[in-house]
Amino acid sequence: MAALQQVVVLFLLMIIGYVIKKLGVISNDMNRDVSNLVINVALPAFIIRAMNFSFTPEVLVKSGKLVIISSCIYIFVITFSFLLAKIMKIQGKARDIFQFAVVFSNGGYMGYPVIKALIGDIGVFYAALYNFPFNILLWTLGVHFLTRNNSEKNENSGLRKSIDIIKKFMNPAMIAVIIGFILFLFSIKLPYPLYTTLDLLGNLTIPLAMLFIGSILADVKSTEIFTEKRVFIISFIRLLIIPILTMFILKLVGFSDHLLIIPVIITAMPVAANAPIMASMFNNDYHLASKVVFLSTFFSVVTIPLIIMMVN
Repeated sequence: MAALQQVVVLFLLMIIGYVIKKLGVISNDMNRDVSNLVINVALPAFIIRAMNFSFTPEVLVKSGKLVIISSCIYIFVITFSFLLAKIMKIQGKARDIFQFAVVFSNGGYMGYPVIKALIGDIGVFYAALYNFPFNILLWTLGVHFLTRNNSEKNENSGLRKSIDIIKKFMNPAMIAVIIGFILFLFSIKLPYPLYTTLDLLGNLTIPLAMLFIGSILADVKSTEIFTEKRVFIISFIRLLIIPILTMFILKLVGFSDHLLIIPVIITAMPVAANAPIMASMFNNDYHLASKVVFLSTFFSVVTIPLIIMMVN
């Protein structure tokens, strides 16, 4: 019950973000600044502080298992996304967006806060390692999804984009995971002033991330969203079908505790919040991406607590 109450707090923060954007308290420029602050400063500090544990073989083994579980789940979900597109007869850029939406969940902005509410810092530690394949796939397969129907490709732009992808792959969050894991492996305890600074910065992550998500939802015209049946279907699959299948398979194999809860919760998150940004970056349908992000996040208010009750 305490974990569910924490999840409600997250969604109240999201609602506040929605309201203050509608009232004009914050602008799109501020949204961009908040996003940059979370991605480049607050989230890396949040991850490093959460991963500052003393080394134990048990945690190392469990971390390795989670990376393997994550990789297997992504193979399953990627295959599922291709079958789904074929069954639903989705073509062109709509297919690009829907496959991206099925494969990539909001494991960063929403995943870490929910995991922290459920399990605490050790949960963030495991979730950061679980998300390692996400960062690799996002800037490889994710980019492939969003560029395969781009008629403006050429060799030079392809080279520039490849270099840009490599730079984005080594993003601050990924670097933070590597630093945090090195600190764990060698049981390096951060000095109090540095630890406290990271703690204060990291504590900004949850409120700023939730306010940001609420504010970007305020930019989407809800009248255009609730009339598109395929967006409902993809949201339903992202929020319920994938996590329930994940939970069923992991329980069948015999996994429990963190090896069950973290994969299920991460896969139960709505569509990755950066989907519209990346769609715009690669000349794809960012309006459709915004709709899927909005609707999946909207319904996750109900589905995430439901999944938490099921997995517990």
